[in-house]
Amino acid sequence: MGSGAGSLRCGGLRNCAGAVFGVYATRYVCVRQLRLTLRWQRLPKSSIILTNMGLIYAARGEHEAAVERFIQATLRDPHLAVAYFQCGVSNFLLARYDLAYRDFREALRHLRDNQTIDYEQLGLTFKLFPFEVLFNRGLCLVALERPDAGLADLRAACKLKASKDHEIVEGAIRRRGEGYTVFSIPRGTCYRPSVKKLVNAGIRDYMGEAKLIAALDIHDTSTGFSGVERLQLHRYFDGNVNWRSATAEEQRLETDFDDAVPRPVLPRSESMNDATRRVISWLRTSGDDV
Repeated sequence: MGSGAGSLRCGGLRNCAGAVFGVYATRYVCVRQLRLTLRWQRLPKSSIILTNMGLIYAARGEHEAAVERFIQATLRDPHLAVAYFQCGVSNFLLARYDLAYRDFREALRHLRDNQTIDYEQLGLTFKLFPFEVLFNRGLCLVALERPDAGLADLRAACKLKASKDHEIVEGAIRRRGEGYTVFSIPRGTCYRPSVKKLVNAGIRDYMGEAKLIAALDIHDTSTGFSGVERLQLHRYFDGNVNWRSATAEEQRLETDFDDAVPRPVLPRSESMNDATRRVISWLRTSGDDV
């Protein structure tokens, strides 16, 4: 009886520990998802970021949320054909064929008769072809019970084949679109910055730190090239006779200039006359005629 009670007690502890672990694990997952959600909300809502969010939601099968992000992306950038295209894909998978048809129509309109749009320069490894847009739109028309219009789009797409993947259009025409699904951006593909942009994304200090090398006044602790500062500095020199260099040792004379006796200045004419007299006197004593 004791061993049975002990085993029951151990089993109860294991079950309790498992339940506690499950609660904490659930809380951890919820907190982690909440943190990720908050990080998404802090990002600037550009068309590229919103398209990335839509692609991630679509990869997880959350096409409702994906459609909302693609719509927001097209509101930020009305000419982003790939956002219309992928929004149509999500609407098609949600069986909203009328909305998907409109999205593919807008994507085709924003292609503007281009043979392809390569988004690799923007960081998305994907090329959008008119063939894929027409093929998807044709499938939408077939699903909307408009087989003639749908087959017309499929035949138009057949003339724009650009890769081996596009060869399936012939079978789709023979089967009148039955059993075929839409083209889409490959799973896991999203906008990624290039390696060069990541290398140059770090913070760099091109100016460096300012250093005070020398100043004319010990109290001058700033440097600049402003004309106003230079004018103020000039006025300071005119009014302060005790200015000195901030890098030199202090050598100030304790002289009272008010008590100093000024030295008389000898007139130039008198000094010249005295010199002339001395020369003439010397010449006479030497016996020469002047």
